[in-house]
Amino acid sequence: MGLDEDLLHRDEPHRRFAAMRQLRQRDPVHRLGSEGPLYLASREAVADALPQIECFGGGVGAADVHPDLQALNGVAEPRHGRIRRIVNGMIGAHKATAVRPFLEDLCQRRLDEVAGRAAPFDAMAAFLDYVPSSAICWLTGWDAEDAIRLYRWTVEVCDKAMAMKPGNSGTIADLVPAYGDYVEGRVAERLSLAPSDWPEDGMTRLLTTEVEGERLSPTAVKTQLLFLLGAGSETSRDMMGVLLHALASDPDLYQRVRADRTLLPRAVQEALRLASPTQFMVRRCEQETTVGGHEVCSGETVYIGLASANRDESCWSVPDRFDLDRPDPTLHVAFGAGPHVCPGSFLVRLEAEVAFNALFDRFAGVELVSPGPFEALATPMFYGPASLPIRYVRA
Repeated sequence: MGLDEDLLHRDEPHRRFAAMRQLRQRDPVHRLGSEGPLYLASREAVADALPQIECFGGGVGAADVHPDLQALNGVAEPRHGRIRRIVNGMIGAHKATAVRPFLEDLCQRRLDEVAGRAAPFDAMAAFLDYVPSSAICWLTGWDAEDAIRLYRWTVEVCDKAMAMKPGNSGTIADLVPAYGDYVEGRVAERLSLAPSDWPEDGMTRLLTTEVEGERLSPTAVKTQLLFLLGAGSETSRDMMGVLLHALASDPDLYQRVRADRTLLPRAVQEALRLASPTQFMVRRCEQETTVGGHEVCSGETVYIGLASANRDESCWSVPDRFDLDRPDPTLHVAFGAGPHVCPGSFLVRLEAEVAFNALFDRFAGVELVSPGPFEALATPMFYGPASLPIRYVRA
């Protein structure tokens, strides 16, 4: 298997990271195949591309569908900024703070359940899978009882999306029709009510805020909800899994952070860097530009290698290791950078803060059932544990 195949290997992330390392050293702006997309491997190249939103503002396939079917990550400017303002009002810091009491209660209930068992438990399926998916449900106005079903649909969407190419008009609803039908039904339920009866939640905000002088259509609202319900669950869950694995692998580290909770934000930042839950972003170049000294032509597909950038040896010593004492824990680009930085970055950190404080309060220690690397998700797009069996010591 060659370097290009390893770079997008589905089942073995160590191959992906080794291929990224090779590219950073010898070909940081690399073409996959003779006429394939470009892969940006170095932090310099990634940091150069991310602020160029006029050049790399739309996802692959986004320009090939009606604007109402373009999810936020694929919408070009200036429409992107207008929809983004609505999303900021749904999940930005001032709004996301309100979800804390709900999350605290959820985490206590989930840990109550696992603490009642004598046997080890899968920390992903029993705990961390629930946290971000339930939070985004609460913020958008969804029943949190549906959170895990929505998360499973998200995994299916991401898996099928890897087959998308320029010219492919597939949407999230096309990839997983049951998911699309579910969200469409919920939007229809809301529209069947008198507007005066609509609750103050994310769905209502999408339905009532004007973009370009008019409200989003029900189809556009459905599209953004499909995206947000997915984007708000997978990446945060994966980062927290990587952090829990690091803490469970090192009892001294667990005790250090448990004893000094002011270290938790730093630990979260290091987990974001190491995990880079979204391993890369796929963008189409909208106008000719240069990245890392290389010319990129209009129409080209570009893989912006966030995971590779976050393990760049020119920025971090021993980058494949979890290190709580790195001098600048916020240097990573796990959330992207520039005007299109992830609008949910505050929410992700809040979710981790609540989840790990609950874990520290409940368990004096945790350890892996099977020491060593975790079983990773079988996708090149995301990186996190598929499962994480642990044992605990009660506080």
